[in-house]
Amino acid sequence: MQNSAVPILGRTVRIVGPVENVDTNDTPHPRARRGELGKALLNWRNNRSSRDPLLRVITNNQGEDMRHTFSSMLEKLPKGTVRKAPIAVDDPDAMSDHIKQVARFFGADLVGIGKSHPAYFYAGGQVLGEETVDDKGMNNAEELARRYPYLIAVPVAMDFDLIQAHRHALGDIAYGIADQKIALVLDSLERYIHELGYQAVQGAIVPQAGALAAGLGELGRNGLLITKEYGPRVMLSSIISTDLPLVADKPIDLGVEDFCKICRKCAVNCPTNSIPFGDKVVWNGVEKYKINWESCYKLRPYMAKHWGNCFTCITICPYTKPKTWWRDLALGALRTTPLLLRPATVHLLKWIDDRVWGTVANRRVRWLGYDSGVKPGETECTISGCTASHGQSDTPPDEAVAVKVELTKKRDNSKIGYYAPLKENTNRFVKRG
Repeated sequence: MQNSAVPILGRTVRIVGPVENVDTNDTPHPRARRGELGKALLNWRNNRSSRDPLLRVITNNQGEDMRHTFSSMLEKLPKGTVRKAPIAVDDPDAMSDHIKQVARFFGADLVGIGKSHPAYFYAGGQVLGEETVDDKGMNNAEELARRYPYLIAVPVAMDFDLIQAHRHALGDIAYGIADQKIALVLDSLERYIHELGYQAVQGAIVPQAGALAAGLGELGRNGLLITKEYGPRVMLSSIISTDLPLVADKPIDLGVEDFCKICRKCAVNCPTNSIPFGDKVVWNGVEKYKINWESCYKLRPYMAKHWGNCFTCITICPYTKPKTWWRDLALGALRTTPLLLRPATVHLLKWIDDRVWGTVANRRVRWLGYDSGVKPGETECTISGCTASHGQSDTPPDEAVAVKVELTKKRDNSKIGYYAPLKENTNRFVKRG
């Protein structure tokens, strides 16, 4: 990245040195597909199908036939051409409001607009097939920032109740359906901008950087975007870059900087110790909390029978709460507290969160016959009064009913659930190829 004015991304992230733009081929998913993260992860990603039929139609690397997955088919659709006669934009502010309304109509839960900067872009010569490096050898990121001066972030929220079932098939379902929704939002909005007569591309910008610049949230200790409305339970798969004249939003302060210094609930609950307990570090010219994404990824193939993606850090985050008046009250209290007094407010709010929601993410979720209180692969009737012996043929009927009712009472506690594993030895997964 060539020298340019240092962008302001809020209090949680600071650019303090030269930023080397990352090639998209060096990001986790391409590396996993090439087998650079080990054979286990290679097979998990490329050579499997889920036991669950619902997951097979909403997650594009788990189905037995990719044509059953909507997002897979959407990716194969050809890109349309840009309208030759662009619509005049006399009022960029009005156009910004219009684009936000259109994005919400397409299904976005949040919409933010940011000003592009070379530090946000991926390196490499192509963006979804479009050549972006000119013959003069101009720096790719600089050229992209010049060609697409604005960015649009359109996150989709994951279902609050289902995402509580982290490290369980239910969590994968919540993730998969949000991934389907955002694919439709992104493609629809991109094509709409083309119909207005302006350029728009996906995949050129690091999603977290784009969302921060668009004023949608702050970066948490868990390395995820934390939004005002939904906390970190948002799907942010890509950012749209465009030359449509717009007005950029500004970074916001949600108190995440102050909360994450004290809370550490995501680090405590992380099953692979991938989230740091310590202070921020400078990584590639950026001061932030640096997670160990390799240990996070390498756990997955060993838990394939139970779940595909771990959402523990999303579930346990105090910002992940339903949209209620008391949530707004807590956020408002933190945001309006002077910076010097915020640590005391954070300690109080975390104490309340620990008492009400618990220190460990293990809430029970039941939906459409799924039950996170039952070990995946096993079945257990949870209806009070059930008289079935469930294979306990040697147990007298009366005793079987008594055992069954007692088990049901224990599992009716909404705070109890089955989640595996918890705090496995991270080195076991890192060292395995």
